[in-house]
Formats: sequence, structure tokens, C-alpha cells
Amino acid sequence: MVDESSRRQFLTGVAAAGAASTVPLSASWAQGAAKPPKPKHHGVIDLHHHFWSPEYLKLQNGWEDAHHLPHAPAMQNWTPQVSIDEMDKGGVQTSVVSLASISEGMWGADAQTATAVVKASDDFGARMVSDHPGRFGLFAPLNMIDVDTSLKEIEYAYDQVHADGIGLQSSYNGKYLGDETYEPLWQELDHRKAVIFVHGPNSACCSAIKDGPGMFGSVVEVTFDVTRTAASLLSSGALHRYPNIRWIIAYGGGTLPFVAGRINAFLKQFKNVSSFAPNGVIPELQKLHLDTVNVTNEASMAAMQKFTKSTQIVYGTDYIYYNNDQLDALDERHLAPKDKALILSGNAKRLIPRLAKA
Repeated sequence: MVDESSRRQFLTGVAAAGAASTVPLSASWAQGAAKPPKPKHHGVIDLHHHFWSPEYLKLQNGWEDAHHLPHAPAMQNWTPQVSIDEMDKGGVQTSVVSLASISEGMWGADAQTATAVVKASDDFGARMVSDHPGRFGLFAPLNMIDVDTSLKEIEYAYDQVHADGIGLQSSYNGKYLGDETYEPLWQELDHRKAVIFVHGPNSACCSAIKDGPGMFGSVVEVTFDVTRTAASLLSSGALHRYPNIRWIIAYGGGTLPFVAGRINAFLKQFKNVSSFAPNGVIPELQKLHLDTVNVTNEASMAAMQKFTKSTQIVYGTDYIYYNNDQLDALDERHLAPKDKALILSGNAKRLIPRLAKA
């Protein structure tokens, strides 16, 4: 199983090291320190950025207490202003926020409890959007425990808080997103022409074997989990049946750029391949959008660009876990100006037109 304790201890250490980021920048200015340099970038849109509503954090903390796990200080101390300070340092204009990695479905909650927390998180995210014009967007969560309540959450997200899309985990309690149970959700979200952001969970479905020393699920297993869920959406036919859904897969699609050829080699031999990939397996997978989190190194970026077009790549930080240092890594890739502009903001504006007016 995933070593959740190791993961939490890692986050606690990282958070402690970065605790100064919770101090308002104005405090250092008041002491006569030089103002931070102007960022090299501007107008960037971050589609992978996390938030914690008080109700959601309480649910997470309760689960961690029950499992004798530490609380990461950066999560406890997070506020919208903490995010804005990080965005300003990197030149990020807008961050579309979503819930971070979740364990045990929705921290072990039942559907009734989970949907109350989901709606509270929707309301909190909507206030972030309204209180800080142009700085935030919202990928609204779903509880995914019960389809009927999840459908009501979709209605609330779009019709009440006017979310920019939906934020999901790649698996929930042993089921990937291609599972037939979720079919009614995709039908409704296709009707809504939804953008769906897919993030990895703490307890990845595939991590049934105990991790080695110093390893835990967030290091590698979540990348396999998002790969598996993308493959399940392909083989179940969801990608083909619901063309109005725009999917964003975190971490550069996991291992998709590397294993797409193997997936194709197997699935193209299936007698029913035309029912779920009538134009070919690879073109179906290339419908997905992939974010840049932890794939801005030379080898990973090259693989992603070979696998898909620049129109399908979007910028993300995975804040608070990581920050806008990834912009420097992107600079080092010496991308064509047109491609870089698409990745840093153009594709996000196409997916969510409202952001073009921010």
C-alpha cells in the first residue's frame, strides 16, 4: 500500500522549509528590504493549483488524525493571499484552483457528508473568484461516491457558483474514470461542454505492493494512476462518445507519451476498436490536454511534444507542492515563441474563454 505516513512527513518538511511564503511580502518591505524583482513572465495561466476550504481541511485533518498522520503546515496556513503572493512572484495572472490529492474516496466520508463539503468548497472557490477579480478560476470537485449526488453537484457547480470546470481524481475507491458507473456523469458533462481536470489521488489504485525505502505513492504511483485512468477513458469509449468534454490530465499525462505506442499495439488488434477509436488509438489519446507539472525537464518535455501538439499542453504548478520555478525550466527548453505562448496562456484561454478577459 502507499506509505501515507512517509508522504505526509515529506510534505511537512517541505512546508516547514517554505513557511516564510506565508508572510506577506509587504512585511519585508516595511523593514526596508528591497522589493522583489519583477517577474520575467506575465499573463501566465496556471491550471493546476490547489486550495483548501475550511470545511474541506477539517475533513482532511479528521482523516489524518484517525490514521495518526501529521498535518502539513503549508496546508494549515494556506490562504488565497498565499497563492496570490506565489503567483505574483512568477508572473501568473490567473490560477484555476482545484482540490489536492485525496485519500479514501473523499477522506472516508459518506456521500451526504462529502457532498456538503463539496458544496462548501464550491462556495469558497467562488468567493475567491469574486473577491480577487481576474486572479482565480474554479474546477469544482465532485464526491464521486454516489452518482446521483454527484449529478446534483454538477448542477450546483455550473448553475449556482458558475465554475469554470470540474476537478477530479484519477481514481476513487478502486475505480478508474472509465468505469461504467460514471457514465451518467459524462453524459451530463458532455452536455455542459465541460473542462475536466484530472489529478492523482494519494491512494493510487495501482499501489498494492509496499513501496521501497524512501518512496511513497506521490513519487511515481500517481503518474501511473493518471495513465491508467486515461487508458480507461479510451478503452471504455468515453473519449469517443463524449467529444464535448475537454480533458486535462495532470503530470504531462503521466506516462502516456512513453506508453501510447504500446497501448496502440494492443488495442488496434481488438475487433471492436472502431467502436471506441474509429480514427485510431493514438489520435483518440491526442484529444487529451496534458499539463506541465514535473515534465519540464528536457527528456520529458521532448517526449510530450513528440506525442501531442502544442495546442494540447497547458501550464500548471501543482502549488503548494511545487511552485513557478517550472517557468524557468520551460525557458531552458527554448520553445518556439508560438508554442510557448500557447502553453503559458493561449490554450487555457481557448479552453476557458472567460480567462481571456481577465
